[in-house]
Amino acid sequence: MRVTAVGDCGVDRYLDLGRDRPGGITLNFAANARRLFPGTDTVGVVTALGTDREARLVRRALAELGLEACVAELDGATSIQYIDHHPSGEKIFVRYEQGVLGRYRLGPREREVIARSDVLMAVVYAQIEGFFDSVMESPSPGLRAVDFGDLSGVTGGAGIVERCREGFHLGFFGLSASDGALIDALERLARRQHQLFAVTLGGQGSLVLGGEQRLSCPAVEVAQVVDTTGAGDTFAAGFVREYCASRDAARSLARGAEEAAAAVQRVGAFPWED
Repeated sequence: MRVTAVGDCGVDRYLDLGRDRPGGITLNFAANARRLFPGTDTVGVVTALGTDREARLVRRALAELGLEACVAELDGATSIQYIDHHPSGEKIFVRYEQGVLGRYRLGPREREVIARSDVLMAVVYAQIEGFFDSVMESPSPGLRAVDFGDLSGVTGGAGIVERCREGFHLGFFGLSASDGALIDALERLARRQHQLFAVTLGGQGSLVLGGEQRLSCPAVEVAQVVDTTGAGDTFAAGFVREYCASRDAARSLARGAEEAAAAVQRVGAFPWED
């Protein structure tokens, strides 16, 4: 099986810790997928990096994590997410600089990689919508998933889910329990489009929408939350791994919750030694 994650591989800059770590939604997902999928499977990324020192950190991570990398090198900066922490361990998002990803579009080499993928995981957020659209226009034969995050800032809000409905089978969303109206709207959309949507709600657990019944799973209790950065990406990797094996949404939801619980007890979405 060939698993391909397409999107942002960059740097998480921890302001409170004074540390840079390789990160980004796509790299976080791929690193955990590499850990969870059998060693005989291929796990890789399609991304763009700049020509700065941050790119060197990301390239080293791709190599050390054992990920197949289709990387476009563009003149400019690699994407950086600036992070701080609440004393509870909750991530505080400070700002994001998309760098070269803002003008990156897939080319023939990248489309060929996608066309050979049995599992595709794409990501969309406001700063890379053009990149995302080029991914949705690139066909692949297997399971296709999209991480929509919290839908903030993307053109049309939840409308983007319906706009690209032909391009994916499984959707991931990171929302909160107070987003009840949006969750209800997504459930109606999932049923109408015959798709599955997995929704993470932080400490309030997670949901699967789109079946005859809404499925729910409580968050796994942990002794201490260290860092919530990448917990949703780790959840998605666990969910996709189980779903590929069993096509059982309830088991996939539980696996995602277990993996997310492990992630929040360390700094970053995957183990990494500076």
